[in-house]
Amino acid sequence: MSDFHFLIVEDEELYATKLEMLVEKLGYSVQAQVDNSADALTEIQKQIPDIILMDINIEGEYDGIELADMIHQKHAVPIIFITSLEDERTFKRASRTGPVGFIIKPFNDIQLQRSVEIVLKHLHQNLANSSVEDSSEWKEDLVSQKEFFIKTRNQLEKVVFTDILFVEADGRYCKIQTLKKKYLVRIPMSELIGKLPANYFQQSHRSFLVNIEKVSSVNLQDNILLLGDMHVPLSIRKQEAFLQRLNLL
Repeated sequence: MSDFHFLIVEDEELYATKLEMLVEKLGYSVQAQVDNSADALTEIQKQIPDIILMDINIEGEYDGIELADMIHQKHAVPIIFITSLEDERTFKRASRTGPVGFIIKPFNDIQLQRSVEIVLKHLHQNLANSSVEDSSEWKEDLVSQKEFFIKTRNQLEKVVFTDILFVEADGRYCKIQTLKKKYLVRIPMSELIGKLPANYFQQSHRSFLVNIEKVSSVNLQDNILLLGDMHVPLSIRKQEAFLQRLNLL
């Protein structure tokens, strides 16, 4: 069984069962199957899934689009929307949350399989590309006000906070880009934010945490931050708070 885990958010039992059967047929794990927004948020608090298959019209306080937006404010989890709604307004609302795919009901196994495999291929490539260094372990007991240690294989490496350029969320991992190298650490962004000193770091995007002292320029036309020769996105939602941290507002 693969390490990739799916969360299914679907309030029609027939489709929920169909989704779970296909995910398992493809060799992946179903973390949970829920039919409402509250239970989905509870499951994500327990464990951040690698992929979410979510109907737009679900039970609970929030619909699938509102729920996706809430999830993406904290976690960069790929979401595939599954819906019977084909109107342009719903599509535009859903598109703003940045889903990785849409599947229209009724769908067949081949349609679902191809959509899932495209996302999984992208996830595999991201992990492969980011693993320039071996996947590392955050050492919770080796953190001070200025630095922390991560464990790569049998070696402890010190990382100074001021040497970090930015952090990029990658599902249940974070890519920590320093001045000299990149680390892939198995810790979600939501947890890492609470462990890094707030006086150094500010979110520029739901998936990026930036060392504000390393920002060399801001491109407001393209919504991009420059950190030396590296580019990091600056989302419209985060722009005002970020520019205030840079004393530009």
